[in-house]
Parts: sequence; structure tokens; C-alpha cells
Amino acid sequence: MSSAFRRSRAGVLTATFHVVEIELLRSLVARLLDLVRPPAAAAMAEGSDSLAAQLGELGVHLGSAERPDDPVLLRLFPDAYRDDAEAASDFRRYTEGGLRDAKTRHAEAVLANLAAAVPESAPGGRKGEDKARLSLDADAAQSWLRTLTDLRLALGTRLGVEQDDEERWAQLPEDDPAGHVHDVYEWLGWVQETLVRALPTSRG
Repeated sequence: MSSAFRRSRAGVLTATFHVVEIELLRSLVARLLDLVRPPAAAAMAEGSDSLAAQLGELGVHLGSAERPDDPVLLRLFPDAYRDDAEAASDFRRYTEGGLRDAKTRHAEAVLANLAAAVPESAPGGRKGEDKARLSLDADAAQSWLRTLTDLRLALGTRLGVEQDDEERWAQLPEDDPAGHVHDVYEWLGWVQETLVRALPTSRG
């Protein structure tokens, strides 16, 4: 297993992952980007709305006013008002675009960070044990935290993960694909935990 995130004595955040883990993260983040990127339809719709066009000139992009059917998208972009569909629709229209932009920026920053990882060959040239090391500044660390959260929300929703359901996953057959995906979900949680622990604590 990788060492994930650590903070050096100099205060630098670093992480070491196996190369296969780097590739797994790249694949997961790329799929997340496909979900959260602002759809082209939303950008086209802005041109037919004068207020939307004015907001667009200020860098504010509108999202869709419609509640997503995909449960993962609904988890990533939840309703602001559960008991008022019209208010929820209006709120979604004026906030979802910004949320999508932010999630996209964070995910792209993580991909860039992964691409900059420095390979480290395993001692003795042992095949399959090559690793890669990467470093994070404060902004990159926040992007990792947010993107890892989004990845776990997406996977957890797809799997139907619930609180205190560990026994359910422990009883799955070893060859059950859902069990393997759940292992990835748990691994992402561990990676995120190492990052949280490595972050410098603020002092008042």
C-alpha cells in the first residue's frame, strides 16, 4: 500500500502512491470531470436570457434549473429547498453553474498534480512496485480534499452505502464486483484521512 500523505519537518505536504494507484486516481477523477463539467447546453441557454448573458459577462455561469434524475448528480448538487420545488429550481439555476465550475477546477488541479508526480523505481527493479511521489501546496491540498469528497459521494451513492453497514460489505463474496468498488471507496477515505492529518493545524 502507498504511504499516501505526510507532512515533512519543513512543512511540505507530500504523498507516495504506487503507479497503479496513480492510474486509478486519474481514471476516477476523469470520470468525475465528465459528471461535473458544465454541460454545453447550459452555456447555449445563457445566450437567450438577457440576465443570464449579463451574468456571463461577469463570469457567473448559470446551471440547469431542472432537478437531475441521476442520483449521483443529485448528491453532488442537492436541492437547497426540499419542500419548495420552485424555490429549489430557481436556486439551482443561479448556483449550479458556479458549483460545477468550482468542482471542475478542483478536479483538474488534482489531475495536473497527478501528472506531475515524480516516478520512483522499486529497489532491485521489482516489477509492479514502482511508486510516484507528489507534493502539494495549500491550494492543491484543498482541491484534493474537495475532489476526494466528491469521489466518495459519487461512489457511495452508486453503491448505496449507508451508515453502519460494514457487515453488509464484509459478507459479500470475494468475486462480487460491488465489493471491489467498495474497497476503492474505503481506500479513498483512507487517503483523505491521511491528507487531513497531514494538514497543518491553525493556531489562534
